[in-house]
Amino acid sequence: MSGDNYSGTAKIPQDVSRPDKILFGATARQAVILSAAAVAEWLSWLGLRSTVPPLMFAVPAGLFLLVLGIAVSAERDGIGVDRLLLAALKQRLSPRRLVMAPEGVDEPPEFLRTALHTQRETTPSTLNLPAQGVISGGVVDLGSDGAAVLATASAVNFTLRTPAEQELLVTGFARWLNSLTGAGQITSRTTPTNLTAEARTLRTSAPTLPHPLLESAALGHADFLDQIGDSREVLHRSLLITAREQELAHMPRAQQRLNGAVSALSAAEVDVAPLDAAPAATALAAALDPDANG
Repeated sequence: MSGDNYSGTAKIPQDVSRPDKILFGATARQAVILSAAAVAEWLSWLGLRSTVPPLMFAVPAGLFLLVLGIAVSAERDGIGVDRLLLAALKQRLSPRRLVMAPEGVDEPPEFLRTALHTQRETTPSTLNLPAQGVISGGVVDLGSDGAAVLATASAVNFTLRTPAEQELLVTGFARWLNSLTGAGQITSRTTPTNLTAEARTLRTSAPTLPHPLLESAALGHADFLDQIGDSREVLHRSLLITAREQELAHMPRAQQRLNGAVSALSAAEVDVAPLDAAPAATALAAALDPDANG
């Protein structure tokens, strides 16, 4: 592919997963919500019409329907405003401090509760994660949410490529996306690079070097690696690809999607490696506590 026929742009249909509109430009969900609200207001009017003037009832009822219509039809980042409001309400009412305590969280002593009486923070609540465990084959049991399998993926330097090479990479990645037949997720994590093991290896092997200057250079380089780790300025990026199914019995389909990603993403110069049980458990632990092995 030469640079002469490189277009640089690609047209992608907007909102390809948008639900169908069935009634006056409204989706089935929007129509049900608005219809239910209208019926509720009508029943309220039947019960209040003997005591409330029509205009006094119609104004707030109309404003309520207008606000509700805007909430169910407006979107932000592809998510309905009503869903965002419900999520905000749920987050506001949920505990703010969650800890890993499968056995439960005990109440603090009386003197500690008295000392913290004026503070907003309360006793932490248990963090209930969907992952129940990792079984054979690297399958992550998600309980009622189904199951998932994981794979690591390598990163590709996109900026330093020519436009033609960039188009080839994007084409390879797009082919994989178009081939997906189920749910998939790409997770990118950036953490400070941990060079402790490399520095320890240098210090251990330095005395065995054949010349004192080599030993001194090895020890100096080990100190340099420690400085890099302490600065936390050098970052390491890890990529995970997840395929999920709603039922554990359908996990072969998710595993097939990961195996297909190995060959499909090779066209985009991305190396994909499905994880067995032990590596999958390690990846989950690192995602929950990035500094655990620091």
